[in-house]
Amino acid sequence: MDEKKISRKNRLMGAVNITALIVLGIVMQIGGAYLVNAAVIFMGNSPAAGQYSDYMEVIRSLDTRNIMQAVIVMPIIEELVFRLIFLRAGRMIMPFWAANLVQAILFGVYHTVTIQRVYGFVLGLMIGCVFCYCPIIFKNKGKSSQLLALPNSLMGYGLTVILHITINAAGIFLAPLLPADLPLAIQFTIGMGFMALAAVACIKLYMLEKRIADINTGSVS
Repeated sequence: MDEKKISRKNRLMGAVNITALIVLGIVMQIGGAYLVNAAVIFMGNSPAAGQYSDYMEVIRSLDTRNIMQAVIVMPIIEELVFRLIFLRAGRMIMPFWAANLVQAILFGVYHTVTIQRVYGFVLGLMIGCVFCYCPIIFKNKGKSSQLLALPNSLMGYGLTVILHITINAAGIFLAPLLPADLPLAIQFTIGMGFMALAAVACIKLYMLEKRIADINTGSVS
């Protein structure tokens, strides 16, 4: 295969992977939106439900400048802190699953609203898998790689920023368009279905990362 065809194929695969990330972000947000809404309905007039409702009122009233900050600026900062710094540092001293769990807990605690903390924890786990996995696909085509190498980590950071921006943008622009008056059971079922799809994708990412780590350490022949 000549260089032009290889270059064209690499660009195509890059576009496919970016598109897959965007779709994954939308799936995460739809699933999360329905699960959170179901939780709010289930909790009724509890303080946690009221706190979340007040939080969403603030989000819906944001002006253009604050929306841009929520959609673009905050994902850039949060991915820098929680994935590029915390997850990468944790990955240097502990297994991937433990480092990913720790950074996801920190990411959840970072949010101020109780329901958002739970949702943030789940998203943190999934985004952590993307951070460690995507550089393998983009640079090494599934072969053994140094996941902690700075170039790979920077690429993972850039890709999780795209994913995080998609999630936040979908939360502001898409989530309000979703039917919110569905019965509790239906909302819960839809939410679980979408989050299960996202979870399966991210578990696959984790399993590939684990397999490559085993190869690198000589655990797999």
